[in-house]
Amino acid sequence: MRGLGALGAAFVALVAAPRLARAQDEGGYALDHFELTPAGDVFWGVPSPFASGDVAPRGYLAFDYEHRPIRVVLRDAAGNPVGGELAVVSGQGSLHADFSMAFFDRLLVSLHLPVAVLDRGDDPGTPGVSYPALSAPRAGDLRIGVRGRLVGDEAGPFQLGLDGLLFAPTGSREQYFGEGVVRGVFDLSLGGRVGGKSAAFVYTASGGVELRASERGHAARYGVGIGLFALEDVLQLDAELVAVSAFRPSAGVPLSTVPVTVAATTPGTNLELVFGAKVRALGGLTFGAAAGPGLLSAVGTPVFRVLGMVGWAPLAEPADEDTGPVTPKDGDDDGIPDDSDACPKVAGQPNTDPLLDGCPPADRDGDLILDVDDACPGTAGERSTDATKNGCPPDGDGDGVADATDACPAAVGDPSDDPAKNGCPVDGDGDGVVDRKDACPAQAGPESTNPKWHGCPADGDGDGILLAQDACPADKGSASKDPTKNGCPKLTAVTEGEILARQQVQFVPWGHTLRDTLSPKSDALLGEVRDALQSHPEIELVEVQGHTDDTGEPTYNRWLSQQRALAVRDWLVRHGVKPERLQAKGYGPDKPIADNRVRTGRDQNRRVQFVILRRR
Repeated sequence: MRGLGALGAAFVALVAAPRLARAQDEGGYALDHFELTPAGDVFWGVPSPFASGDVAPRGYLAFDYEHRPIRVVLRDAAGNPVGGELAVVSGQGSLHADFSMAFFDRLLVSLHLPVAVLDRGDDPGTPGVSYPALSAPRAGDLRIGVRGRLVGDEAGPFQLGLDGLLFAPTGSREQYFGEGVVRGVFDLSLGGRVGGKSAAFVYTASGGVELRASERGHAARYGVGIGLFALEDVLQLDAELVAVSAFRPSAGVPLSTVPVTVAATTPGTNLELVFGAKVRALGGLTFGAAAGPGLLSAVGTPVFRVLGMVGWAPLAEPADEDTGPVTPKDGDDDGIPDDSDACPKVAGQPNTDPLLDGCPPADRDGDLILDVDDACPGTAGERSTDATKNGCPPDGDGDGVADATDACPAAVGDPSDDPAKNGCPVDGDGDGVVDRKDACPAQAGPESTNPKWHGCPADGDGDGILLAQDACPADKGSASKDPTKNGCPKLTAVTEGEILARQQVQFVPWGHTLRDTLSPKSDALLGEVRDALQSHPEIELVEVQGHTDDTGEPTYNRWLSQQRALAVRDWLVRHGVKPERLQAKGYGPDKPIADNRVRTGRDQNRRVQFVILRRR
């Protein structure tokens, strides 16, 4: 009983916090030191310089619960603990409605109102001392905020901002949900974002003061926060450390309605650690949750805090990832960029007249027959009533070599760099069968009544399978029990317009050279492509095409597909294909063959094709 009597004389304060005291005339104060940031901010409690959008509204509804924010230890007159810890405020929960509006990509104005929906605590039962009954709902102090980004670009790596927050005395002091006086907070913040759309790191650090027109005095506010954005900003993970330190000793915390005299103590520091996550959908619909412990036991520091929110707060568009210099598009390869080329699909010449710049001359060959009517606009010729020959030089045998330069004007032949052979039938393998009729123009063989075997050896493709049993006599292949596949390539097929690859060319990520880029797993496939080119000398030019799906930045995808096409071309040249028979071009995501919305479609679109551009 003596211990209980001593409690009334020595009702003492929080563990490691300012001792309890206060006169009746003050009556209470705002308990919570954790100020939620305005809608549109990345972090929960540490202000940042982020202020994106122009006339862009944002808002949220948040729930904030702090567990046991005021805890006391009862002591006797000698200062010895009597009994256990008592929670004068065991739980305080509040709803926060916040609305903000961004202007000019630099200014953010906000309005914030908290409402206590849960406020409960324990009455120590001290003789002669009464405590206010905690109840809810009750409105808190209305906040009006202004933020300005002073330095840095939106979503840039370095930004500097200034925040101001004015509290109107609309909350209840007795319920620990208001101060009863006007107060303000001013913060200077440093933060930024590093990364692109796929993943980014964000950070902030702030420091400032809380000024109040009351005996509680002023305080310093400071904190740091780091975060990670992933899945193109859909997911956010963050951690924050928030602190508030009083500038001078306080007379204590008013817990009762009668004076309780206890010596003042040094200023206390509220320190909390919070871990949070947010998910954004539909461009800005945001759901979030956070929780964390109080690290010190000063008045107002809870054992732990839990936060939840739903709102609308789209992020600023991150800066595009740097993919290097972009070469202006020149579709006709005449050296004049398409954006200034009056004839972007036809190679031409520079001209001071913008309407003719990049266009070919009206009569390029100077035969007095305009190009629009000239069947041979690059070669001077004669007029003809036959539109297919008008403007072309005479060609009696119709082999495409003008009689003036045809060494065999009466016999159908082929063009040649040797004037003595130009326009004459060519028999490259010397087997007596001219190339025009030779099914194997690069390999000597006897004549045959079958045009497929005419001029071909017994094993024309050199795959070890005789012509009579070879289902693909012009293509080097392998043996098969299926007569329709015997002697045919397994991984490729030569069609009219393409050397068709039956499996994907595989690449190694981050190859340092073109040779490093290709996976050795594709050697067998590329070997068959090489064999097909060697078995078909009539194929004069093949375009090695690189393609990607539409994931990522288009300019980078075109560059990547070009590098992969060059790597494949380099492999074929190193393994015996003449370089003049190959050209490489990357198309990026521009020519899909399947639906990019599904994974199987994207897998098909990431491919290398071997398109035949010219046959002899």
